Amino acid sequence: MKVFVTGGTGLVGSNVIKVAREKYGAEVVASVYKRRPASRLHCSLEQVDVTDAEEVRRTLLRHRPDAVIHCAATVDMALLQQDNAHGWRLMVDATRNIARACGECGARMVFVSSDWVFGGGTPPYSEDAVPCPVNYYGLLKVVGETIVSSIGIDYGIARIAAVYGRNWSFPDWVPEQRVTGFGTLPNWMLDQLQKGERIVEWTDYINVEANPTLASDCAEAMLTIVERKKVGTFHCCGRRSVNRVELGKLVAATFGLDPAKVRAARAEEMDPGSVEESVPRKTSLNVALTESTLERRNLPPEEGLAVWKRQLQSGRLMEQRSSEETE
Repeated sequence: MKVFVTGGTGLVGSNVIKVAREKYGAEVVASVYKRRPASRLHCSLEQVDVTDAEEVRRTLLRHRPDAVIHCAATVDMALLQQDNAHGWRLMVDATRNIARACGECGARMVFVSSDWVFGGGTPPYSEDAVPCPVNYYGLLKVVGETIVSSIGIDYGIARIAAVYGRNWSFPDWVPEQRVTGFGTLPNWMLDQLQKGERIVEWTDYINVEANPTLASDCAEAMLTIVERKKVGTFHCCGRRSVNRVELGKLVAATFGLDPAKVRAARAEEMDPGSVEESVPRKTSLNVALTESTLERRNLPPEEGLAVWKRQLQSGRLMEQRSSEETE
């Protein structure tokens, strides 16, 4: 199997490369744009501007992969709001370019989407729930899903949520600050707790609950979609949602740190004027249909954090599936 991965230096992309090579024995080609990986990924690298349709077409026709997993995107919410056109080029035009090239070279496409296609009004959301984004990022992902599912190719839409884990392209990377959303939040929490810092998390207003997702686990789900030739929309995220305080205490307990260092913010510490309004409140996803269709069990938060701990300690991907694939 030959797999082409866009966004190979990102957290998700680097784990797709790692899982594809080590668990599936795949030949992997990855696109990079500005950043070169600090650590060797053991795959072929192509510098590709995914917003350039002809460059994308030439690259995929030259490599003729069996599947393309499209991870490249931006999560810079401020940039997206300031420059809508840039976001559209990167997350809509690029997706269309890749989908068309997949159709021409006969490759399956897995499009990495997000729980933020939902606005947080009526969770948990099933795979066939109607999207209802509340911000531009969510809207761009919905448009991407629509393109991929309607252009006439073999496709999978992989919605992920609250992704954390080891970036194999930059093994020493840690977030510089707490994020508004859940993505990489466990990475930041672990860094703070290891420094002896206290963590005070809000319990109201925005993004208070989501499904923490180990990057290598969602990568394995995406490759299962490819291997088993499944078509449709899948929730490739953690099995269960938690709130921010629960997540912090789970991180502390997993790494043998003090859960008492994590507490909920008091009412006077939660200023709604200091946070972004256009962020979903609760984006809990239901994974039952995905688990049944892919015949694999998504990792719940406790197990995902335990696997992440082993990855950090060993420097290896390691076996992450339990002996029972499903319950």
